[in-house]
Amino acid sequence: KQTSAQIPGEGLTISPPLKELTMAPGQSSTHKIKVTNPTNKVMEVYPVVYNFRAKDETGEPFFYPAEEEEAAFSLAHWISFRETKLALTPEQVVDFNYEIKVPENAEPGGHYGVVFFATQPPEISGDLNQVAIASMIGSLQLVKVPGEIIEQGNLKEFSTSKFFLKPPVDFVVRITNLGNVHFKPFGEAVIKNWRGKEVGEVVVNESKGNVLPESTRKFEQRWEPEIKAFYKIPIGRFKADLSLVYGDSKKALSGEVIFWIIPLWLIIVAAAVLLLVIVLTILLIKKKKKREEKYGLTKLKDNGKRVIIR
Repeated sequence: KQTSAQIPGEGLTISPPLKELTMAPGQSSTHKIKVTNPTNKVMEVYPVVYNFRAKDETGEPFFYPAEEEEAAFSLAHWISFRETKLALTPEQVVDFNYEIKVPENAEPGGHYGVVFFATQPPEISGDLNQVAIASMIGSLQLVKVPGEIIEQGNLKEFSTSKFFLKPPVDFVVRITNLGNVHFKPFGEAVIKNWRGKEVGEVVVNESKGNVLPESTRKFEQRWEPEIKAFYKIPIGRFKADLSLVYGDSKKALSGEVIFWIIPLWLIIVAAAVLLLVIVLTILLIKKKKKREEKYGLTKLKDNGKRVIIR
């Protein structure tokens, strides 16, 4: 589990990089982020808050300014702090304090924001570009407001290729969050051979990544059994049974997929055997025809009638 984050090339680090809270409407609480300057020079950093949502299916966040409040999932306007600039001396560690105050009329469900620390005074208006993000480091804030919580996940995809020459076998799991709060799906895919014997398993979402509301997240898992010799490669038909749970209510998601592992050496041997059978069949047919020509049916004509002498 990641406990700190760092700006590439700048050296500044913060902890924690992610905080998950449950707060009731009207509640306020104070929190802190540990900011470290591990370099031998003075660093000035500027705190600023943004909202975030899922950018794509990788789980990467998309940040947008506090002015652009969206639906029921924004958080930035609930976060406040006194300090607008921090000057850190070499190797200094400071606690940055901030407050989260939930409005009385806050909608139940998840709310998502980030406390950024920028090495340059940030542009508050407009979307963050990649250059701006690269010069910032942020602590993600995920706040759940109790009430009419809807935990509803859907297994959108559980798949793999149909045929493999050898392991590893890569699985794709895509889960859609149709509810109003984030959740962490977790479970495993149990792999059985054609006899129903369990031969392996893969853990899904071992890093405990969240699926945000109104988004789909893709998890990629790999089954890579230990193979000590080529002739011990798993062979035949296999079935992977997926079993996941998510949310506080531990709801279940399940699926299955069939795949085959047919090693190259087996394909070569089978092809060689098939070719041998074809060649032998052709030779036998030719041999049979020669015997028929020598000892079999001889056709003669007698007064326009066909006479067969055996």
